[in-house]
Amino acid sequence: MNLTQLKCFAIVANQESITKAAEILYISQPAVSKTIRQLEDELHVQLFDRTGRTLKLNRAGRLFFSYVNDSLKELDRGINAVQGGVDNSEQPISILMEVASPFIPSIVGNIKDKFPNVRLSIAQHTVREADFKQFDFIVTSHPLKDLTNVPVLKEEIFVGWNSKFGYTKEFIDPKEVKDEKFVGLTKNNPLRNTTDKYFNDRGISLNYMYETDDPATIRGLIEAGIGLSFIPSVTWQTIDSQVQLARLTPEPLQRTIFLSSPSMNLTDIQREISNELIKLFLSFQRSELKI
Repeated sequence: MNLTQLKCFAIVANQESITKAAEILYISQPAVSKTIRQLEDELHVQLFDRTGRTLKLNRAGRLFFSYVNDSLKELDRGINAVQGGVDNSEQPISILMEVASPFIPSIVGNIKDKFPNVRLSIAQHTVREADFKQFDFIVTSHPLKDLTNVPVLKEEIFVGWNSKFGYTKEFIDPKEVKDEKFVGLTKNNPLRNTTDKYFNDRGISLNYMYETDDPATIRGLIEAGIGLSFIPSVTWQTIDSQVQLARLTPEPLQRTIFLSSPSMNLTDIQREISNELIKLFLSFQRSELKI
C-alpha cells in the first residue's frame, strides 16, 4: 500500500467515477482501475459497489475512507508546516507530571536542547479533572476521560527496602507483607492508588507507619532503612543501589504510564514535543530496574 494508491482511492471515492478520477489524476482510466484493484487485493476486501463505470463506496469502503481521508488531511498539514518553515517564535508548553517526576530533569534538558524557543512550564501538584484542559500534556498512570491517551511506558512495581532493614526475600506473596511496616505516599497519590487497589482486590490492608506526599522523601526513608515500600522499576530507577527489591507473586504489580492531551488536533510544536516525549519514555523503558 502506498500514498499514490490512497490518493487515487480518495479521489475515486469522492467522484464516484473512474473517468472523472482519471481526468483529475492525469492518468488513463485503466490505470485508475488497476490501482483500485491492487488496493482491494492488498486489503483482501472489496471497497466499492460497481455499476458500469460508476463506483459507490460500500460499508467497508466508507469505513476505510474515513481513515484515509483523515490521514491525507494530516499529511497535508505536515507538508504545509514544513514548507512554511519552522516557527522560531517563543512557544509556551505546559506539562502536568502526575507521575514520573524523577524524569523531569531529563525532559527539561532534552526539550531545552532540541526546542530552544519553547517556554516550558511543569506542574506536579494534584489538580481537578476540570482543570486538565489548561495543560498541553499530562503524564499519568490512568487514561483520562475525553482526552487523547497514548501509552508510553509499562513498568513493574517491586517491594523495596534497604539491606539494614533486615528483610530478605526475592519473591513475596501479598499476604506475607500485611503485618510489615511500610513507608508510603499519602492517599490519592497515583502510585498509592495503584498499590492500594492491588492489595484491596486481595482483601489485604497494609500497615503504613510513615506517609508523605513527596516521592523524594519516600525514597530517602527507604534508603535510610525505615521500612518497606514500593519501587516502580522504570520511573524510580535512580533509587540507591543498596535498596533490595522483591517481586510480588504470583501476579506482579504493574502499571502503565500514559501521555495524555486535551487537544484533539495538536499544533505543530505540540506534535513535535509529543513525539519527543514518546521517544524519551521509550528510552527510559530500556533502562528498567531488574531484580
